[in-house]
Amino acid sequence: MLYDHRDDAQMVFEGCYQFVISTAFIVRLWNEIWNRDKFRRLYEAMNDHWDIFTNELEIRVLKNYSVISRKFTIFYSTMMYLLSSMFVIIPLTPTFLDIVLPLNESRPRILAIDVEFRVDTDEYFVPIFCYTTAIILVGISIMVGADTMHFTCTTHACSLFSIIGEQIEQITSTQHTRKCECGSKEHDWSKEQVIYQKYVTCLKKYQLALKFVDILNSTHQTVAVFFLLLIGATLSLIGVRIVYVLDQLEEMARFTFIIMGALLQLMIMCYSGQKLMDESQNVFHRAYAAEWYLFSPRLKSLLIITLYRSFVPCSLTAGKLFPLSMSTYAAVVRAGMSYFTAFLSFKD
Repeated sequence: MLYDHRDDAQMVFEGCYQFVISTAFIVRLWNEIWNRDKFRRLYEAMNDHWDIFTNELEIRVLKNYSVISRKFTIFYSTMMYLLSSMFVIIPLTPTFLDIVLPLNESRPRILAIDVEFRVDTDEYFVPIFCYTTAIILVGISIMVGADTMHFTCTTHACSLFSIIGEQIEQITSTQHTRKCECGSKEHDWSKEQVIYQKYVTCLKKYQLALKFVDILNSTHQTVAVFFLLLIGATLSLIGVRIVYVLDQLEEMARFTFIIMGALLQLMIMCYSGQKLMDESQNVFHRAYAAEWYLFSPRLKSLLIITLYRSFVPCSLTAGKLFPLSMSTYAAVVRAGMSYFTAFLSFKD
């Protein structure tokens, strides 16, 4: 299409944004295939965690976060398929109007995505429409599957850090000292031993959570770089394309759905990363609030280890360059809008 319409600026931009979106689909699918072994380890670890975190508190937190994942999957799938359905149905408006309000001649037919088969589009409209619709549904299904599983794994990691934080708070708030008759304090060693063992078990579970996040981060840190670049490029190109169709309501609505979908995907990725950072940092805050001066020397050493490791929060990164957070979301959107504004200034 770019070759056949290389002298038409509007068609060039149309081809560019379609190429960028298609690349995003391919990149997400390639990442799922390339890291299939790591994803299998993640899913097996999630299943094993339900057999490791077994007390009442742990089960309650795991269930709460699993409910959040289920609700998100339903909401996100519904939104993405709804937006894609509107994106596909809107081009059928001329055909619908030809039936309801016929004119002396048929209205020009448009497709959801512009393709060039070097055939008469009006004559082969139905086969081409079915083909483009199938391509869109396949791409949306790839995105929905990859995004929902990524969010589910991230939410599970958040539940692990939430459990660790609450357990540390419970253990450190337990009174394990008593006063003797002379007024000085001495440790109740039997009770201190029980608390020490609970803290050791808690740290072992903390290591499981850290290992889970390391595997999760390794599966997305490369594709996250490409995805952020592609989202920024999509926002810029769609913004430029909208400039040419300001007088066409149907085209405006179609491109608005694309922008909404792109922003929704980017927000999900960055919000889940931000939530993971917050939950992992809560481990540090709860350990820091402990009354350390009441602890035995070996409990103090474990608390120091906890503070040292949790001081830097866990995060999902894009190519080990910067974390996926809401500040990254704002930066990508701002960059995409700045390129669009620069183009408008250049055009004027």
